[in-house]
Amino acid sequence: MVPFGRNWMQLPGSYEVSLAIAGGGCKAFYGLGVGYQLRKFGIKFKGISGVSAGAAMILGIVSESEELGLNYMANLAQRNTSNFKLSRILKGQTPFPHENIYRRTIRYSIDIDKIRNTNIKIYIQTIAAIPKIDKFTDMINKTKIIPQTASAFILDEADKLKGIPCDRVEKIKEKWNFREIIYTNDDLQDSQIVEQIILNSSSVPPVISLQNKDSTYFFDGGLVNNLPLEVFSTKEKKIGVYYEDSTIFGKDPDILKNTFLIRPSRDLKVSSFDYTNPTGIIDAFELGKMDALAIKDQVLDFCKVHFFDSLVA
Repeated sequence: MVPFGRNWMQLPGSYEVSLAIAGGGCKAFYGLGVGYQLRKFGIKFKGISGVSAGAAMILGIVSESEELGLNYMANLAQRNTSNFKLSRILKGQTPFPHENIYRRTIRYSIDIDKIRNTNIKIYIQTIAAIPKIDKFTDMINKTKIIPQTASAFILDEADKLKGIPCDRVEKIKEKWNFREIIYTNDDLQDSQIVEQIILNSSSVPPVISLQNKDSTYFFDGGLVNNLPLEVFSTKEKKIGVYYEDSTIFGKDPDILKNTFLIRPSRDLKVSSFDYTNPTGIIDAFELGKMDALAIKDQVLDFCKVHFFDSLVA
Protein backbone atom coordinates (compact mmCIF):
# COMPACT_ATOMS: atom_id res chain seq x y z
CA MET A 1 0.00 0.00 0.00
CA VAL A 2 1.53 3.33 -1.08
CA PRO A 3 0.43 7.01 -0.75
CA PHE A 4 -1.53 8.44 -3.67
CA GLY A 5 -2.62 12.02 -3.03
CA ARG A 6 -5.04 11.95 -0.10
CA ASN A 7 -5.93 8.32 -0.87
CA TRP A 8 -4.05 5.04 -0.65
CA MET A 9 -3.06 2.99 -3.65
CA GLN A 10 -3.27 -0.66 -2.68
CA LEU A 11 -1.03 -3.06 -4.54
CA PRO A 12 -2.95 -5.95 -6.14
CA GLY A 13 -1.82 -9.25 -4.65
CA SER A 14 -1.12 -7.78 -1.22
CA TYR A 15 -3.30 -8.40 1.84
CA GLU A 16 -5.14 -5.72 3.79
CA VAL A 17 -8.04 -5.59 6.22
CA SER A 18 -9.41 -3.66 9.19
CA LEU A 19 -9.54 -5.55 12.49
CA ALA A 20 -11.94 -5.23 15.45
CA ILE A 21 -11.37 -7.07 18.73
CA ALA A 22 -14.15 -7.45 21.29
CA GLY A 23 -13.75 -6.76 24.97
CA GLY A 24 -13.91 -9.66 27.39
CA GLY A 25 -11.24 -9.36 30.06
CA CYS A 26 -8.87 -12.32 29.91
CA LYS A 27 -10.85 -13.76 27.00
CA ALA A 28 -9.50 -10.92 24.85
CA PHE A 29 -6.12 -12.69 24.78
CA TYR A 30 -7.81 -14.91 22.19
CA GLY A 31 -8.21 -11.80 20.02
CA LEU A 32 -4.57 -10.92 20.65
CA GLY A 33 -3.56 -14.37 19.39
CA VAL A 34 -5.67 -14.00 16.26
CA GLY A 35 -4.27 -10.52 15.56
CA TYR A 36 -0.70 -11.72 16.13
CA GLN A 37 -1.18 -14.53 13.62
CA LEU A 38 -2.80 -12.27 11.03
CA ARG A 39 0.18 -9.95 11.32
CA LYS A 40 2.54 -12.91 10.84
CA PHE A 41 0.58 -13.84 7.69
CA GLY A 42 1.73 -10.51 6.25
CA ILE A 43 -1.71 -8.92 6.40
CA LYS A 44 -1.56 -5.13 6.72
CA PHE A 45 -4.12 -3.46 8.98
CA LYS A 46 -5.78 -0.43 7.44
CA GLY A 47 -7.69 0.23 10.65
CA ILE A 48 -7.94 -1.41 14.05
CA SER A 49 -10.61 -0.99 16.73
CA GLY A 50 -11.23 -2.28 20.22
CA VAL A 51 -13.19 -1.77 23.38
CA SER A 52 -12.33 -2.61 27.01
CA ALA A 53 -9.63 -5.32 27.08
CA GLY A 54 -9.90 -5.43 23.29
CA ALA A 55 -8.54 -1.87 23.29
CA ALA A 56 -5.43 -3.03 25.16
CA MET A 57 -5.03 -5.90 22.70
CA ILE A 58 -5.19 -3.75 19.55
CA LEU A 59 -2.49 -1.47 20.94
CA GLY A 60 -0.39 -4.54 21.73
CA ILE A 61 -0.74 -5.55 18.07
CA VAL A 62 0.21 -2.07 16.84
CA SER A 63 3.18 -2.18 19.26
CA GLU A 64 4.09 -5.65 17.91
CA SER A 65 4.49 -6.70 21.55
CA GLU A 66 1.83 -9.42 21.73
CA GLU A 67 4.00 -12.12 23.30
CA LEU A 68 5.71 -9.62 25.61
CA GLY A 69 2.37 -8.49 27.05
CA LEU A 70 1.06 -12.05 27.26
CA ASN A 71 4.06 -13.33 29.20
CA TYR A 72 4.07 -10.35 31.55
CA MET A 73 0.36 -10.73 32.32
CA ALA A 74 0.74 -14.49 32.80
CA ASN A 75 3.63 -13.90 35.20
CA LEU A 76 1.58 -11.47 37.29
CA ALA A 77 -1.38 -13.88 37.28
CA GLN A 78 0.95 -16.67 38.43
CA ARG A 79 1.92 -14.58 41.47
CA ASN A 80 -1.65 -13.45 42.19
CA THR A 81 -3.28 -15.90 44.61
CA SER A 82 -6.81 -14.52 44.74
CA ASN A 83 -9.25 -12.40 42.74
CA PHE A 84 -10.59 -10.91 45.98
CA LYS A 85 -8.34 -10.06 48.91
CA LEU A 86 -10.23 -9.18 52.09
CA SER A 87 -7.03 -8.07 53.83
CA ARG A 88 -6.72 -5.14 51.41
CA ILE A 89 -10.00 -3.66 52.69
CA LEU A 90 -8.48 -3.36 56.16
CA LYS A 91 -5.71 -1.25 54.60
CA GLY A 92 -8.24 1.02 52.89
CA GLN A 93 -7.50 -0.50 49.48
CA THR A 94 -9.71 -2.14 46.89
CA PRO A 95 -10.00 -5.91 47.46
CA PHE A 96 -9.71 -6.51 43.72
CA PRO A 97 -6.16 -6.81 42.31
CA HIS A 98 -7.30 -6.49 38.70
CA GLU A 99 -6.76 -2.78 38.04
CA ASN A 100 -3.20 -2.81 39.36
CA ILE A 101 -2.30 -5.86 37.27
CA TYR A 102 -4.04 -4.42 34.21
CA ARG A 103 -2.25 -1.07 34.47
CA ARG A 104 1.15 -2.70 34.95
CA THR A 105 0.65 -4.93 31.90
CA ILE A 106 -0.38 -1.94 29.76
CA ARG A 107 2.67 0.07 30.84
CA TYR A 108 5.00 -2.84 30.17
CA SER A 109 3.72 -3.86 26.75
CA ILE A 110 2.67 -0.67 24.97
CA ASP A 111 5.25 0.95 22.65
CA ILE A 112 4.20 4.59 22.51
CA ASP A 113 6.60 5.43 19.66
CA LYS A 114 5.09 2.77 17.40
CA ILE A 115 1.59 3.95 18.33
CA ARG A 116 2.46 7.58 17.56
CA ASN A 117 4.07 6.76 14.22
CA THR A 118 1.76 4.07 12.87
CA ASN A 119 -0.19 4.48 9.63
CA ILE A 120 -2.92 2.23 11.02
CA LYS A 121 -6.08 4.12 11.94
CA ILE A 122 -6.83 3.34 15.60
CA TYR A 123 -10.27 3.51 17.24
CA ILE A 124 -10.97 2.91 20.94
CA GLN A 125 -14.53 3.15 22.22
CA THR A 126 -15.75 4.16 25.67
CA ILE A 127 -18.84 5.67 27.26
CA ALA A 128 -18.95 9.08 28.90
CA ALA A 129 -21.42 8.69 31.74
CA ILE A 130 -22.76 10.87 34.54
CA PRO A 131 -21.18 14.26 35.19
CA LYS A 132 -19.09 14.59 38.34
CA ILE A 133 -20.87 17.09 40.61
CA ASP A 134 -20.60 17.85 44.35
CA LYS A 135 -19.45 15.05 46.64
CA PHE A 136 -22.88 14.18 48.09
CA THR A 137 -24.77 14.17 44.76
CA ASP A 138 -21.80 12.35 43.24
CA MET A 139 -22.06 9.55 45.81
CA ILE A 140 -25.83 9.22 45.35
CA ASN A 141 -25.51 9.06 41.54
CA LYS A 142 -22.76 6.43 41.66
CA THR A 143 -24.78 4.38 44.16
CA LYS A 144 -27.65 4.31 41.65
CA ILE A 145 -25.94 4.08 38.29
CA ILE A 146 -23.49 1.23 38.95
CA PRO A 147 -26.01 -1.44 40.03
CA GLN A 148 -28.63 -0.23 37.53
CA THR A 149 -26.18 -0.47 34.64
CA ALA A 150 -24.78 -3.83 35.75
CA SER A 151 -28.27 -5.33 36.11
CA ALA A 152 -29.39 -4.04 32.70
CA PHE A 153 -26.27 -5.40 31.02
CA ILE A 154 -26.56 -8.88 32.58
CA LEU A 155 -30.25 -9.20 31.70
CA ASP A 156 -29.68 -7.95 28.14
CA GLU A 157 -26.81 -10.42 27.60
CA ALA A 158 -29.02 -13.30 28.76
CA ASP A 159 -31.76 -12.27 26.30
CA LYS A 160 -29.29 -11.86 23.43
CA LEU A 161 -27.99 -15.40 23.94
CA LYS A 162 -31.60 -16.58 23.53
CA GLY A 163 -32.08 -14.40 20.46
CA ILE A 164 -34.57 -12.13 22.24
CA PRO A 165 -34.54 -8.40 21.37
CA CYS A 166 -33.77 -6.22 24.40
CA ASP A 167 -33.27 -2.54 25.25
CA ARG A 168 -32.50 -2.27 28.98
CA VAL A 169 -28.99 -0.87 28.45
CA GLU A 170 -30.37 1.51 25.82
CA LYS A 171 -32.86 2.84 28.37
CA ILE A 172 -30.07 3.24 30.96
CA LYS A 173 -28.05 5.07 28.29
CA GLU A 174 -30.91 7.51 27.76
CA LYS A 175 -31.67 7.88 31.48
CA TRP A 176 -28.11 8.79 32.44
CA ASN A 177 -27.25 10.57 29.19
CA PHE A 178 -24.49 8.15 28.19
CA ARG A 179 -22.44 9.30 25.21
CA GLU A 180 -20.23 7.05 23.10
CA ILE A 181 -16.72 8.43 22.64
CA ILE A 182 -14.23 7.20 20.05
CA TYR A 183 -10.56 7.91 20.73
CA THR A 184 -8.31 7.97 17.65
CA ASN A 185 -4.62 8.35 16.80
CA ASP A 186 -4.60 12.05 17.66
CA ASP A 187 -5.51 11.18 21.27
CA LEU A 188 -2.76 8.55 21.63
CA GLN A 189 0.36 10.69 21.84
CA ASP A 190 1.41 10.19 25.46
CA SER A 191 1.90 6.90 27.34
CA GLN A 192 0.05 8.05 30.48
CA ILE A 193 -2.89 9.29 28.40
CA VAL A 194 -2.96 6.01 26.46
CA GLU A 195 -3.06 4.06 29.73
CA GLN A 196 -5.94 6.19 30.99
CA ILE A 197 -7.87 5.87 27.72
CA ILE A 198 -7.67 2.08 27.96
CA LEU A 199 -8.87 2.23 31.59
CA ASN A 200 -11.73 4.57 30.57
CA SER A 201 -12.80 1.98 28.00
CA SER A 202 -12.51 -0.82 30.59
CA SER A 203 -14.25 0.72 33.61
CA VAL A 204 -16.28 -2.09 35.22
CA PRO A 205 -16.88 -1.19 38.88
CA PRO A 206 -15.97 -2.56 41.34
CA VAL A 207 -13.37 -4.78 39.58
CA ILE A 208 -11.98 -1.87 37.54
CA SER A 209 -12.87 1.34 39.35
CA LEU A 210 -15.15 3.98 37.86
CA GLN A 211 -12.73 6.18 35.93
CA ASN A 212 -13.07 9.93 35.60
CA LYS A 213 -11.37 12.82 33.86
CA ASP A 214 -12.14 16.34 35.01
CA SER A 215 -15.94 16.41 35.37
CA THR A 216 -16.82 13.23 33.48
CA TYR A 217 -17.10 9.58 34.52
CA PHE A 218 -16.51 6.72 32.10
CA PHE A 219 -17.93 3.23 31.69
CA ASP A 220 -16.78 0.19 29.74
CA GLY A 221 -17.63 0.81 26.07
CA GLY A 222 -18.68 -2.83 25.72
CA LEU A 223 -21.90 -2.03 27.55
CA VAL A 224 -23.37 -0.62 24.34
CA ASN A 225 -21.12 -2.11 21.64
CA ASN A 226 -18.61 -4.83 22.43
CA LEU A 227 -17.30 -5.15 18.86
CA PRO A 228 -16.86 -1.70 17.26
CA LEU A 229 -17.07 -2.60 13.58
CA GLU A 230 -19.18 0.50 12.96
CA VAL A 231 -16.13 2.80 12.97
CA PHE A 232 -15.16 1.31 9.59
CA SER A 233 -16.83 1.88 6.24
CA THR A 234 -19.49 -0.67 5.29
CA LYS A 235 -17.56 -1.26 2.04
CA GLU A 236 -14.32 -1.92 3.89
CA LYS A 237 -13.13 -5.48 4.42
CA LYS A 238 -13.22 -6.22 8.14
CA ILE A 239 -12.30 -9.04 10.49
CA GLY A 240 -14.19 -9.15 13.79
CA VAL A 241 -13.00 -11.28 16.71
CA TYR A 242 -15.50 -12.08 19.45
CA TYR A 243 -16.18 -14.78 22.08
CA GLU A 244 -19.97 -15.05 22.60
CA ASP A 245 -22.85 -14.84 20.14
CA SER A 246 -24.45 -12.06 22.20
CA THR A 247 -21.72 -9.74 20.89
CA ILE A 248 -23.03 -9.78 17.32
CA PHE A 249 -26.74 -10.13 18.12
CA GLY A 250 -28.60 -7.17 16.63
CA LYS A 251 -25.67 -5.94 14.52
CA ASP A 252 -26.63 -4.12 11.32
CA PRO A 253 -26.55 -6.69 8.48
CA ASP A 254 -24.85 -4.09 6.26
CA ILE A 255 -21.95 -3.95 8.73
CA LEU A 256 -21.62 -7.74 8.85
CA LYS A 257 -21.98 -8.16 5.07
CA ASN A 258 -18.32 -7.43 4.36
CA THR A 259 -16.99 -8.85 7.64
CA PHE A 260 -15.09 -12.08 8.31
CA LEU A 261 -16.05 -13.16 11.84
CA ILE A 262 -13.77 -15.28 14.03
CA ARG A 263 -14.70 -16.81 17.39
CA PRO A 264 -13.11 -19.56 19.52
CA SER A 265 -13.39 -23.07 18.09
CA ARG A 266 -13.93 -24.41 21.62
CA ASP A 267 -14.67 -23.06 25.07
CA LEU A 268 -11.95 -20.83 26.48
CA LYS A 269 -10.30 -22.10 29.66
CA VAL A 270 -10.36 -18.71 31.37
CA SER A 271 -13.17 -16.42 32.50
CA SER A 272 -13.15 -12.67 31.97
CA PHE A 273 -11.89 -11.64 35.40
CA ASP A 274 -9.88 -14.67 36.52
CA TYR A 275 -6.51 -13.04 37.15
CA THR A 276 -5.24 -16.18 38.93
CA ASN A 277 -5.19 -18.39 35.85
CA PRO A 278 -2.01 -17.92 33.79
CA THR A 279 -2.52 -21.27 32.04
CA GLY A 280 -5.96 -20.20 30.80
CA ILE A 281 -4.65 -16.82 29.64
CA ILE A 282 -1.85 -18.43 27.63
CA ASP A 283 -4.27 -21.05 26.27
CA ALA A 284 -6.61 -18.32 25.00
CA PHE A 285 -3.74 -16.65 23.12
CA GLU A 286 -2.50 -19.93 21.65
CA LEU A 287 -6.03 -20.94 20.60
CA GLY A 288 -6.37 -17.62 18.79
CA LYS A 289 -3.21 -18.37 16.84
CA MET A 290 -4.31 -21.95 16.10
CA ASP A 291 -7.78 -20.93 14.93
CA ALA A 292 -6.30 -18.30 12.61
CA LEU A 293 -3.85 -20.84 11.20
CA ALA A 294 -6.69 -23.31 10.60
CA ILE A 295 -8.48 -20.81 8.34
CA LYS A 296 -5.39 -19.19 6.84
CA ASP A 297 -6.38 -19.78 3.21
CA GLN A 298 -9.90 -18.36 3.71
CA VAL A 299 -8.55 -15.34 5.58
CA LEU A 300 -5.90 -14.56 2.97
CA ASP A 301 -8.43 -14.94 0.18
CA PHE A 302 -10.75 -12.52 1.99
CA CYS A 303 -7.99 -9.98 2.63
CA LYS A 304 -6.36 -10.16 -0.80
CA VAL A 305 -6.30 -6.88 -2.68
CA HIS A 306 -7.70 -7.20 -6.20
CA PHE A 307 -7.26 -4.80 -9.09
CA PHE A 308 -10.58 -3.01 -8.53
CA ASP A 309 -9.73 -2.51 -4.85
CA SER A 310 -6.57 -0.65 -5.80
CA LEU A 311 -7.75 2.90 -5.04
CA VAL A 312 -9.40 3.40 -1.65
CA ALA A 313 -10.27 6.39 0.47
